[in-house]
Amino acid sequence: MKKTILFTMALIFTGIACTFGQDKEAAKADKPKSQADMANNLYLSYGVGTFLYYIDNEECKANTTNGTFILGFSRSLIPVIAVGFQLSYTNIGRTGTFYDYNNVSYNSTSYDINMSDNLWQGIASIRFQYLNKPSFCMYSGVGLGVVMDYFEKTKADGGVFVSKGQKIFPSAQLTLLGFRFGRAISFYGEFGIGTNSVLNLGISYKFGEY
Repeated sequence: MKKTILFTMALIFTGIACTFGQDKEAAKADKPKSQADMANNLYLSYGVGTFLYYIDNEECKANTTNGTFILGFSRSLIPVIAVGFQLSYTNIGRTGTFYDYNNVSYNSTSYDINMSDNLWQGIASIRFQYLNKPSFCMYSGVGLGVVMDYFEKTKADGGVFVSKGQKIFPSAQLTLLGFRFGRAISFYGEFGIGTNSVLNLGISYKFGEY
């Protein structure tokens, strides 16, 4: 009789434990996942204030730009450090005066030109995520890379072709303050200085685990 009672009680306690475990797992599954637990970050943004806008090129002054479009990916190695890579595109229109020197007389002729710079950047970056909450993140970062400039010059009076070509030079971006609101899908923004932008805003999607 005692064995029967003990066996019955053991079955009851086992059933309660299983039920409690299932409820705990269900509650865990229903809980939104923390952005800090997701390692991969894919983001797209638009930025303004590239340092390249203020650099003169052959006495041409930058006067128009469509801003910078940025596509990037990063992966968190540990909760506070992430490494990644980003690509960006910027178009800058320039106007100015071009001087054509005569090698024999050392005299020069000049004419107004329009110049279009199509700038493609590739930057490797590292990010320090010093505040990493379930739905909010703050960070700083630094990146180094290269810029490929595809340029074309035309005369201002009629658009007659002058020259075109490409050149490559270093690029860098310092993120002084970055923030991210959300979990898997979120809004994010960055303030800094460099060849990408001073301020950029966009959307971010996090996925995967460490």
